[in-house]
Amino acid sequence: MVNVGKRSGRPRAGEERLSREAILTAALQIVDDEGIDALTMRRLAATLKVNPMSLYHHLPNKAAVLAGLAELVFAGLELPDPGDTVPWDEQLKEAARAYRNGLRQHPNLALQVLSDTSAVSDVVVVTMEPFYRALDRAGLKPRQIFEAANTLIDFIHGFSLGEASVRSETFELAPDLLARVRALPADKAPTLTRIVGGLGAEGLAYDFDSGFESGLSTLTAGIAATARRR
Repeated sequence: MVNVGKRSGRPRAGEERLSREAILTAALQIVDDEGIDALTMRRLAATLKVNPMSLYHHLPNKAAVLAGLAELVFAGLELPDPGDTVPWDEQLKEAARAYRNGLRQHPNLALQVLSDTSAVSDVVVVTMEPFYRALDRAGLKPRQIFEAANTLIDFIHGFSLGEASVRSETFELAPDLLARVRALPADKAPTLTRIVGGLGAEGLAYDFDSGFESGLSTLTAGIAATARRR
């Protein structure tokens, strides 16, 4: 006699090929296309055409999925050691660029990683190694290395949050800024008024790539000055 009230022991379509990697790949696609809020274990199971309970054999909850996604994205950011053939400041800039690129390729996930420490897996921590390595070669003291690395990461995180909120290569800052500055009383902010007015709309055009490089160069120059004072 067949008991129709119970599910057959035979796996549903898709469950035989289910793996942690397959789950994370599907989850990343959902997050990239629709955002973090669209990712639920039930939605993930539907995408993979499996029973929701089968997901828990690989990842126990959504927090584990998010940590796995961070691992998936950041695993490719572990840069090889170029040795002394590349100057320390170029090594540092390359590490910063790689870190930013990892975040900007998946902006929805970046927002989650930056706002939720539970999403930071061990592999994300390991991505700090190129920063520490370059700063150590600059000749900084341990505490200086720690502080400089944190400052650089904070810069990248803040920049990435702004970039993710705009979702374009350029940011039209000029029209609003010019209008606001021109509306100020003559003696309210004279230096700001003079500089912004002198730059005009063309001079105030903002490109995220050049903005990032400018900020990175400024920070690197400051670190170099600190190293010279040792």
